[in-house]
Amino acid sequence: MAPLRDVERKIDKAVERFIDGDEGRSISVQCEQPIVFSTSRNDHIARPAASVMKIPQAMAVFRRAARGEVDLDQEIAVARLTKTRYVSILTGFDEGHLLSLREVCRLGLITSDNPLSVVLQEFVAHDDVNDLMRSLCCDDVCRMAAGFTEAELGPPNRVNILTTSACVKLLHEVSQNRVYGELFKALQNNLRNNRLPARLPETAIVAHKTGSLAQVANDVGIVVDHRLRFTIACLTDLQRDTEQTSADIAACSAEIFDLLARLRS
Repeated sequence: MAPLRDVERKIDKAVERFIDGDEGRSISVQCEQPIVFSTSRNDHIARPAASVMKIPQAMAVFRRAARGEVDLDQEIAVARLTKTRYVSILTGFDEGHLLSLREVCRLGLITSDNPLSVVLQEFVAHDDVNDLMRSLCCDDVCRMAAGFTEAELGPPNRVNILTTSACVKLLHEVSQNRVYGELFKALQNNLRNNRLPARLPETAIVAHKTGSLAQVANDVGIVVDHRLRFTIACLTDLQRDTEQTSADIAACSAEIFDLLARLRS
């Protein structure tokens, strides 16, 4: 078994390699099994959240439901959802099909389809999302200030801001608070898997959410395998090659996984 301090040092080196002097990258890592260890770089710097903001948005809906303020069984007709220029799972439903509000939240995290997030704004305002983040002691710079309508995509969406430190807190809450159990399960079934899970073994469960904009490649999640668990949040901006950034996120995640896997054996 490798000495614990040596493993911690190697994880820290993996984090440093991901940053590689790039001021547009932030990362936070918290290991829970088989060791307890955390490391980060630029973890309080504000970055464009992109679709990662859909995590606290869905959480805000479920928090209002827990308070009896909205009904998660309320039905929403697919025909009511806005159109999008992007590929969407919603084309697989008949226009007369009805989705419950809870299904809209879950599908929004699984597929990241923007029309699902747009309809959620009827149930939670930006202030509701920001209040949830404040309640979890996220950095003061974190905020939702734009939605996911076609007009708000691209540069306008950059006003939605998160830090990797805040992402770790959001992930901890969604994984530990029973109120958000359905959302955590949805994150485990994310269909966009070219970043954190890309180089992990099939046995690994990765509850994560990606986010993409021009020059932005984000992924935040919790990786779980037999006697292994760690949280990793990567937020970026000003990336000249987002495909390479995605590959670097995958490499960092895989290196940390391999280091922890050797300890548990």
